[in-house]
Amino acid sequence: MNRISSLNSLEMKSVPERIADDLRQLIVNGALEPGEQLSEVALANQLGVSRSPVREALQRLVRERLLVASRNRGVWVARFTDADIAEIYDARCAIETFAAQSIIDSGADRIAEVLTELRACLDDLDRALQSGDFHKVSSADLTFHRTLVDGARNSRLSDAYSILFTEALTCIHWLEIARPSGEELMQDHGEFTAALEAADPDRMREVIQSHLRSAARNLTESKHGDGPADAPSPSTGTNGQQENQ
Repeated sequence: MNRISSLNSLEMKSVPERIADDLRQLIVNGALEPGEQLSEVALANQLGVSRSPVREALQRLVRERLLVASRNRGVWVARFTDADIAEIYDARCAIETFAAQSIIDSGADRIAEVLTELRACLDDLDRALQSGDFHKVSSADLTFHRTLVDGARNSRLSDAYSILFTEALTCIHWLEIARPSGEELMQDHGEFTAALEAADPDRMREVIQSHLRSAARNLTESKHGDGPADAPSPSTGTNGQQENQ
C-alpha cells in the first residue's frame, strides 16, 4: 500500500455528474432558455444512455434550482423572479460578509494570502474587460467573489456559495445587464481588497452590502419580463423537492 499511497487520485465523474455538468453549462450560457421543457426520454435517447442517469442529473439541477420539477408536467428550465434575485443576493451578502470576517479573524498571514489571490482575480477581470467578452467579464467578476468566500477555508460555506454562484451567473447571462465601465468595475472590486487589507470588518461589510445590493437592483431593473407563463420559478414549483426550499 505504501508504494501506491503517493499516487494522485483521479477525478472520476459519474455519468449523471457529467450529464449534469453539460446541462448546467447550457443553462448558464442561455442555450437552454427559461421555461424550456426537458424530456428525460429524449435526453436519454440523444445521449445513448438509460433514463436512470438522466433522471439523476435532472434531480441534481432541480436541487440547485436551475430546473423546476412540476408534478405531472415534467422538468423545466427555471426562470428567476424579482423575489428569487433578492434571495440570491441576500444569501450572497450573508455568506461573503461571514467569510470576510473569518479571514480577518484568522490574522495577518491569512489576509495576505487571500489578498494575493484576489489581486490575481482582479488581473483576470481586467483581461476579461479588455477582451470585451460579456460572459468572460461576468465569470471573472463572480470568481473574484467566490475566491473571497473560499478564503475562509470553510468547505460547507464554499459549497453553499457554489450554488449561488451558478444562479447569479445564470441570471446575469440571461439578462445581460448593463455594467459599469471597466474602470468603475475595477475600482468597485478594488474597494474589497482595500477593506480587507485594512482588516476593517465594518468597512468590509459596507462594501459587500453596497456592491451586492446594487448588483441585485441592476438585475431586477434589467429583467425583461417574467418568461413563459407556464414555466414555474425556482421558488414556486409544485414538486416537493423544490417548493419553498
